[in-house]
Amino acid sequence: MIPPKWAGSYQTLVVHGGIIAVASVLLSVLLRVLGQRLIAHAARHSEAMREALYRSTLSPLAVLILLCGAYLIAVLINQRIHAQALAHALGPSLQAAIIVVVAWAVWNLLEAYPRLRRPRAHELDPMIYDLIGKAARLALLVLTALMVLRALHFPISSLLTVGGVAGIAIGFAAQGVVSNVFGAMVVYLDKPFKIGEWITLPAMNISGTVEHIGWRSTRVRGFDTSPYYVPNYLFNTQVVETPPRMQARRIQQTIPVRYADIDRLPAILQELRTYITHHPGIDHHQSQMVNFTNYGTHSLDIMIYCFAGTVQWGESLDIQEDVLLNAAQIIAKHGGELALPITRVQMQALEPELNAAAQDPAPKGVPSE
Repeated sequence: MIPPKWAGSYQTLVVHGGIIAVASVLLSVLLRVLGQRLIAHAARHSEAMREALYRSTLSPLAVLILLCGAYLIAVLINQRIHAQALAHALGPSLQAAIIVVVAWAVWNLLEAYPRLRRPRAHELDPMIYDLIGKAARLALLVLTALMVLRALHFPISSLLTVGGVAGIAIGFAAQGVVSNVFGAMVVYLDKPFKIGEWITLPAMNISGTVEHIGWRSTRVRGFDTSPYYVPNYLFNTQVVETPPRMQARRIQQTIPVRYADIDRLPAILQELRTYITHHPGIDHHQSQMVNFTNYGTHSLDIMIYCFAGTVQWGESLDIQEDVLLNAAQIIAKHGGELALPITRVQMQALEPELNAAAQDPAPKGVPSE
């Protein structure tokens, strides 16, 4: 049976602990309500940076209030039970919790900043900002871990020594991971492509739009909407094509003309050259050729080689379509026609002896000579 003095003491503990718990929960809820109002106010006034600040710190502050309430309750309990282990653990635990909560808020801000940054003239490339953000988050993780260990009175110097030896062993065991990290660094610094650009890896038969560049792999969304996760080390060893950075799109087509129109060919070629030279959609600073190139199996082949004055695929296809249709009209204007594939089958008559043998077979049961 609990003595009356102890019963009253524990009853006081329960009452005080309950008050602290209720107050902590109410303050946390009140903070969330106030934070939502501040976020809505910032959104109405188009204050993106202030809105991001409120969103980034709201949840960490609410959790911090609950942790402080839990700390006060633990202090009340320790005043009753006088546990030395609990007394020594309360202070460091609170410090570690505060460090983690602050790091949580900073992490949220680092993630929100790239979306809020307004592009200005003569600023760094967006990929550099992305690289700085990733490096800052990695440094934040390492710094937070070290500060938490220090708050919990772990020997950091010994830990760093052991970590250095272990890091060397892990480095040998994870060479692929290290290669991918350096591959990501090369992509960020050399910038063979950017997020949102269309790339092609011919050796791997991969083509699509770059969606995300991570430390280990790059996500490419194919034109059939399939995602491809390409290890970053491949960008150091494989050829990467970036079609949006081309100066112009090539048009190379072969137009077949009948053999019967060989006398009309010079006039057709001359008018085709004039048409290509004056076409408004052709880039006349690039090479352009119209030539009779081959005696085909069923046609006289005319090659049209030029470049569309755009890098947009759809626009270049429209220009190529216009060139092909007008080429057919020019050929018809001079009395020529496009050649159609011809297949010729030649049947050879059987030899007379074979025909006679086929018409007069030997009777059944009589052996043939």
